[in-house]
Amino acid sequence: MPAKEKLENILETYGSLKEISDSAKGIIMREPGSSFARRIISPEKAKRKKRREDAVDDYFDSLQKQIKEYCILDMITTFEQVVFAKIDNAYGEIKSTVKKEYKKRGSKDKPAPLYNSAPAFIKTKADIHNLSGAKKLLEKQISQKSFNDLTEIIEYRNWLSHGKRNTVGKYSKLSLDEIYEIFVKILDEIQ
Repeated sequence: MPAKEKLENILETYGSLKEISDSAKGIIMREPGSSFARRIISPEKAKRKKRREDAVDDYFDSLQKQIKEYCILDMITTFEQVVFAKIDNAYGEIKSTVKKEYKKRGSKDKPAPLYNSAPAFIKTKADIHNLSGAKKLLEKQISQKSFNDLTEIIEYRNWLSHGKRNTVGKYSKLSLDEIYEIFVKILDEIQ
């Protein structure tokens, strides 16, 4: 499945989950005595309509925030997989090209100095083991705006992944749609 389609599927999943959440919220508001509602609303809050509605709002606001965060992480993971596949392909081609072209620099009788070691001068896939490492490779390949956006997304991912601590990463106001657009633009830039 093409990368853009994978990212689009995540957007569609988010939309579907949000709709399901909105429908469930509507059911609970209409049927506050249902067994589903009783699992969400504590008995003391269920007695008063305002407290019950506030509890339902709080619950579903929190649920939709979690859905959004999971979908953002899924989108970032998908983007990362695509970028690493491209890095793997580029690494193989670059390694082959360097070895072949560097060999030509020697004479017929004597190859270029350190010919057999030439590929060792290239970063390997193991040297680029996270999205921050991949970002460094992309820095000269993508626009400055895309690079800054990618930096913000990585910081946001780090913040989400590390328990939303202020010491790791940063919160971002980017929406899922904006992240999608940024990733599609970057993938177009690195084609």
